[in-house]
Amino acid sequence: MKFRILRGETISSIPPVDGLSIVGSAPAVRIETDERAIVFDSPRGNRVVVVGTMVGRRKPCGRLTSIETVRGFIGEMVDETPAPRWARRYEGDAVIFCLSARGVVTVSGDRFFKRDIYVQQEDGVDCLVSDLELLPFSPAVQGYDQAALAHTLTYYGHRPPKKHTIYRSVRRLSPGDVASVSSDGMTVANSPFEPIPTREYSSEDHDRYYEAFLDYLATAGSDAGNSLFLSSGWDSTSILAGLVKVFGPRKVTGVTGRMLYSERSGNCNRFEIERAAAIAEHYGVRLHHVDLDYVSSGPDWVERVQGLFKAHNIQSQTGLNHARLAHGASEVADGLPLFAGEISDGAHNLGFSQYVTMFHPTQGFREYSDKMAAYLFGPTFTRELLADRHGDDHVFNLFMSQAGDTLFDQPAEGRGGRMRQQLVSFFLRNGRRPLWSGRNNKMLTGAGLDSYTDEMASTYFQGVEESDPDTLYSWYLNLYNSFHWQGSTVSTIQKMADHFGMPAHNPYWDGGLQDLFWSMPESWGRGLNLKPTKYPLKRMMEEKLDFPMHLQKGPHSYTYDVDPDFNHSFELMHYSRLKELAVPTLQKKEYHDLLSPDVFDLDYLDGIVDAYVRGDEQRGAHLNDLVSIWLMSQSGWYR
Repeated sequence: MKFRILRGETISSIPPVDGLSIVGSAPAVRIETDERAIVFDSPRGNRVVVVGTMVGRRKPCGRLTSIETVRGFIGEMVDETPAPRWARRYEGDAVIFCLSARGVVTVSGDRFFKRDIYVQQEDGVDCLVSDLELLPFSPAVQGYDQAALAHTLTYYGHRPPKKHTIYRSVRRLSPGDVASVSSDGMTVANSPFEPIPTREYSSEDHDRYYEAFLDYLATAGSDAGNSLFLSSGWDSTSILAGLVKVFGPRKVTGVTGRMLYSERSGNCNRFEIERAAAIAEHYGVRLHHVDLDYVSSGPDWVERVQGLFKAHNIQSQTGLNHARLAHGASEVADGLPLFAGEISDGAHNLGFSQYVTMFHPTQGFREYSDKMAAYLFGPTFTRELLADRHGDDHVFNLFMSQAGDTLFDQPAEGRGGRMRQQLVSFFLRNGRRPLWSGRNNKMLTGAGLDSYTDEMASTYFQGVEESDPDTLYSWYLNLYNSFHWQGSTVSTIQKMADHFGMPAHNPYWDGGLQDLFWSMPESWGRGLNLKPTKYPLKRMMEEKLDFPMHLQKGPHSYTYDVDPDFNHSFELMHYSRLKELAVPTLQKKEYHDLLSPDVFDLDYLDGIVDAYVRGDEQRGAHLNDLVSIWLMSQSGWYR
C-alpha cells in the first residue's frame, strides 16, 4: 500500500509516480495513493484517505467491536474528534489523512504507529511517503546517519529505531505523532508518553485478557477463511485455538515453514514441524508447508525482495523467510486475513520466553532462566540497583558468573543515571543484561559507541530519570514500538503481507491487551515466583481454549534446543547457497562508502570480511558482525 504527500511551491514540477493517483489537492499540497486506499468525503466535506487495515472501533468501555463501514466511522471521527485522539478510537495498522477545506492535511497513525511514514524536507519541499523509493529527492542527499547505522549493525532487528532512518535527511513519524501539512509548511506535534505503574491483578483480569484476545480475533478475522504463521509455540498456537473457537476449523489454515539451511544440517526445525502437525490434527485445521530451502534455492528470493528491503531499511534473514511464508499463505488463502504471534514474547516477558537464556537439558530450568533474565529488568531488581544492593542479588551474581570475559559498565552516578542505564542495557546493548557494556562490540570505535548511545538515549529515553521503577514495564512496552517491534524481524510480516495482497494481524499488538501488559505485575510470570512465563496466555490456553498442554513439552523448535553449538547463521553463511551471494558482495567492501571511520572500526570489519572471503569459518561475535554487514550490503542503500 503506497502513498505520498507533497508540499511546496514547486511540487507542480514533480510528476506523479507510476501506479499512484492524485486523490486530494490544495494550494501547494498534493496527496497521491495507489488503488488500495479508501478515499471519500466526510459529512463536513473533509477529504479523507485511509491507507492500511482498519480492524475495529474501540468503545469508551474499552471493548473492541467491528466497524459497519469505514467511511461512516472514520468520516464521523475526523469531523467530531480532535486528531490527537484518533489513534485511541480504532485498532489496526491504518494511517489516516484528512484534507480540510482550509487546505490543511492532518496525518495520523494508529496508537502504535505500525506503518511507516518517511518524512523528508528538502529544497523547499516537504514529503511524507510510504516507501523511501517514492521520495522525489535521493534519501542520501545529506549523507548517512551514523548513529542509526550503529544501531542497525549492532542490535538484533537490523533496522534503525522508529524516528530514524540510515539517512540524515529522512525521519519517520512515531507513536503519538500527528503531522499537519499546508501551504505554510509542515509541523509535527507529539502526545507525550505517560508511564503507568504496575498493579496486582485478579481473576477478573484473566477474563479481561481472554475477552480482549477473542474480541480482536473475531473483529479482525473473516468468515471466508483465515491463515496464520503456525510455528507451534504458545503464541501462534493460541491464535490458532482462538480462531477455531470463533470461526471453526474449516476457516483456518496454518502455514508452517520447513527450514533447510544446509545439506549437512538437514531440517533444522523438525521439532516445530512435528508439533505443528500434532496441533493442527488436534484442532482439525489444514496445515500448509512452505519450504524455506536455501540449499537448492535462496538467491532468487533475495533478488525478488531486494528492492522492498532497500525501500524500508530492512536487513534480516527472518524478513526473507516472512516473504516466502507470506507467498505461501497467498497460495492457499489469497487476500484473506493473515495472523502471526510476533511480539508476544516481548509483551508478556520482555522477550525472555524462548528457553535460550541458559542451556540445560531440563526445559523447566530453561524457562525459569528466562524468568530470571526478565526479573533483572523488572522493578524489584531495579530498586536494588538504585540502592546499590545489586551486588548482593543472587540472580544477578548467577548471570555474572556465567559471563566469562564479558565487560560490564559501572553503575552510573545517581538514581536518574541508573534508571536510564536500564533502558540503555535493554534497547541499545545486544547482551540484554543490566550493565552489559557496549565495549563488548568490536564494530564501533569508543567515540562511535558514545555518540550512538547519546543520540539514542536523548531521543527516546527522556523522562525515565524521574520515573519510578514500578513504571518500567510501561516504558519497555512503549519503547518496543520504536525498537524491536518495528525492526526487520517483526515489521516484515506486515510489509510482506502487503506485498502479496493480504491484511496482516498481530493479536498481541491489540490496544486492549497492551493496556493489560503495560501494568501487568511481576507476579504474572515476569518475576521470580513460580508462575510460568506468559502466565495469562498459558492459563487461557488450558482453561478456555481446549489445548492439550502435553504437546508443548520437549524441545521448543530448532536443532539448537538440543545442540547448543548449532547456529542458523553459521549454516547460512558457510554452507547454504546464500554464500554465493555473500562472498562477491562482501568482497567489494562497499560499506566503506557508507560507514564513517570515526564511528566504525573498518579495519576490524575488513578483517572478518577478508577471513570469510578466503574461506575461514567465522563464529561467535565475528559471525554475528559478519552477518550484520552482509545483510546491510546485500539489501543496499540509496546513494
